[in-house]
Amino acid sequence: MKKKLISVLSALMVIITMMSPVAMTAQAATVDQMKNKVLSVAQAEVGYTGTGSYSKYGEWYGYQGAWCTTFVLWCFNKAGNSLDVKLYGTIVPNGGNCNSMISWYQNKGRYHKRSSGYTPKKGDLIFFDWSGNGSAQHVGIVKSISGSTVYTIEGNCSGKVKERKYTTSGSKPYNNISAILGYGSPNWSSVADGSKSKEKTTKKQKTTKKKTTTKKSTTKKKTTSKATKKQTTTEKSKKESTTKATTTTKKATTEKVAVAKDMKIYAATQELEVGDSVQLDYTIEPANAPAVVSFFCDEENVTISKGGMITANAEGTATVVVCANDEIYRQLDFTVTAQSSDVTHHSSNNGYVVVEDNTTQKPPVRKQSSEQKLKAMGINITQLKQNQDLYIIPVAIIGVAGTLAILIALIRQIHGAVKRKKNKEEN
Repeated sequence: MKKKLISVLSALMVIITMMSPVAMTAQAATVDQMKNKVLSVAQAEVGYTGTGSYSKYGEWYGYQGAWCTTFVLWCFNKAGNSLDVKLYGTIVPNGGNCNSMISWYQNKGRYHKRSSGYTPKKGDLIFFDWSGNGSAQHVGIVKSISGSTVYTIEGNCSGKVKERKYTTSGSKPYNNISAILGYGSPNWSSVADGSKSKEKTTKKQKTTKKKTTTKKSTTKKKTTSKATKKQTTTEKSKKESTTKATTTTKKATTEKVAVAKDMKIYAATQELEVGDSVQLDYTIEPANAPAVVSFFCDEENVTISKGGMITANAEGTATVVVCANDEIYRQLDFTVTAQSSDVTHHSSNNGYVVVEDNTTQKPPVRKQSSEQKLKAMGINITQLKQNQDLYIIPVAIIGVAGTLAILIALIRQIHGAVKRKKNKEEN
């Protein structure tokens, strides 16, 4: 009886093992399932409230600030994780701001301007140009379309996640379709069920055809003369040696080309006055890795050149994003205040110097902050801040010890003075 039970259980285990790949394939996500999941994740966030300097989406991403972009990326990441499909970094970029996202979709041929007549689809990214200057300042997710009306879910709408709609008669600019700049269309089918299996099948078919051709040609060659066989063998060996040499050269060339893995960005200052300019520099790691670097900014109060020179135009805060190879994103916030009597240009190497004077008198020299002085000395402020826990306690101990030493010295001096006074009175 026990033997029969064991054999039955073994058979069941074999059947389950054989069926499990089929079950897993059946559970793979379709395009509609992925779109619906992204929208259900976004829908569940409606009503969430953050601030201008904090959101849970920024905490996930590792950057706090304007969070309409991090909200969108967070939704795709969470939806992908729940479906066991990689959406974040494949059909949406893995970082950046509105304009760098647009550039990412443009490079893939999947960005559509509103003026092109493109009909948006649910799950599309929707970009807005509130100011009418041709650049994006906001992004959301298309929920649905009804005629010319577009329904969306957006993060960071007055500090909240909200559902919104845009119509031809809506108030401008925030409820009118004229504020829509364009749409980014994720390539859902590239990660949908069956996309990988189709590629494998195609490859196998190609390989089979090659093998068949080789066999046929070999059969024909057997009927030829011995002299022809020798000649063919010689030609084959030459081809093989040439192929090997070419393959070796290709491998050596491939090994020499480094791949960019990280990027650091820095500027002499992040506090500017209207009219000031500062160079935003970067380093690629490893240093010999080739990289195509682009600079993006969503806000109007600063402009940035292709080379990374930032110019302050109006008061406010601006987030600048630097992108390398459409894969690595880093960003910095710049604060712009009212203009004083002088206009300055900043250098990441020497702090800053006055290059223009708006008055007839020599402009006053600005006092550098402690951070600017440390930067001028070549000290990395970012690393210093990141590792502050390592030196705060020792510095505090030194400070307390120094204070105690001063107090002890003062007490001794007072005690000595009192003794001397008593001695004089006794004498």
